[in-house]
Amino acid sequence: MELEFLRGLNKDIVRHRRDLHRIPEVGLELPKTKAYVERALIELGFEPKPCGHGLICDVGHGEKCLAIRADMDALPVEELTNLDYASEHPGYMHACGHDAHTAVLLGVAKYFSVHEPPCRIRLLFQPGEEGYFGAVDMIEHGAMEGVHAAIGGHVGPVFEEVPTGTFMIKKGTASAATDNFEVVFRGAGTHGSQPHKGKDPFMAAATFILTTQVLKSRESDPNNPTVISIGSVHGGTANNIIPEEVFLTGTVRTVVNDDRSHFSKRLDEIAHGLAEAYGVEADFTYNFGYIPMINDAEMTDLMVEAIGKYLGKSHVVLTEKANMGGEDMAYFLEKVPGIFYFFNTNNPEKGITAPNHSPYFNVDEDVLWMMVAADVAFAEKFAES
Repeated sequence: MELEFLRGLNKDIVRHRRDLHRIPEVGLELPKTKAYVERALIELGFEPKPCGHGLICDVGHGEKCLAIRADMDALPVEELTNLDYASEHPGYMHACGHDAHTAVLLGVAKYFSVHEPPCRIRLLFQPGEEGYFGAVDMIEHGAMEGVHAAIGGHVGPVFEEVPTGTFMIKKGTASAATDNFEVVFRGAGTHGSQPHKGKDPFMAAATFILTTQVLKSRESDPNNPTVISIGSVHGGTANNIIPEEVFLTGTVRTVVNDDRSHFSKRLDEIAHGLAEAYGVEADFTYNFGYIPMINDAEMTDLMVEAIGKYLGKSHVVLTEKANMGGEDMAYFLEKVPGIFYFFNTNNPEKGITAPNHSPYFNVDEDVLWMMVAADVAFAEKFAES
């Protein structure tokens, strides 16, 4: 692997990243983004193909096939960075760094357009990671056929204090399931001064909120990370009116399927039990989101070894902490062994500190070539294994 060539790729990666940053698109339909990626790949002499709503591009030869994935979609966020390459689409922004992921994978393509790939490489350019099950869409259209392993990565701040340009990898369960729920408590409205003449849905809603935290702390193994958070509560129109209904939503993050199943049932039971206790009615809906993402132990060791060999052992950290965010790379890793790493692109010295999904989110572009290096180094190790 030629590190100097990889460092030299950074200018191309930054150019791609900024071009893509200007044209953020949300969901599964990403016509401008896909057209940009397709042009870039064709200019390198490759033949990208549609795969569901995404793109795939095979390079190299051999019996073994490694998939390298980048997500391409943005978020419905109004950008406030004031960058000279800021979003040109009001209300949309690459606030999670997927523009950088796509640019990095184009950097991988550029490297393998000049250097012979050590095995077959399938480049996966995926839409709809932000809640649209884009990975599932691509899998259903054959993205993983003939693939033996898969890798991917994510930019931004990581969940431990590490220097800029550090890779963080969790062996085993690396990110959580991303479920959510909705509850409507319906009572009978009345004047606030005469609560006895109505049925107050706020009492059931307030108790439900508190009970979710009791459920979390008393009905799951404390060794398994879990999160139950209430995200919104809506009800009422005036300070002296008890409303007819209160609507609330929340998210459930688990890393063990038994917890996931248990919470989905218990939250339903609690909502209806409290409704009966307070003399109101309840409608409860539980929506299953992404599955937990699991890094293969052998592949994790291979990635740690590859990064350590070419970039230095100080640039990679094995963590015991799972990220309680969600990631639909989980569906690719459900099909084949592989790993997903997190890469710290925050840099306080440059004022780059905003978290993912913030309207001020940005990345330290100077270190993006290191992600290409990690992917290429892993490909070489994988081909030898």
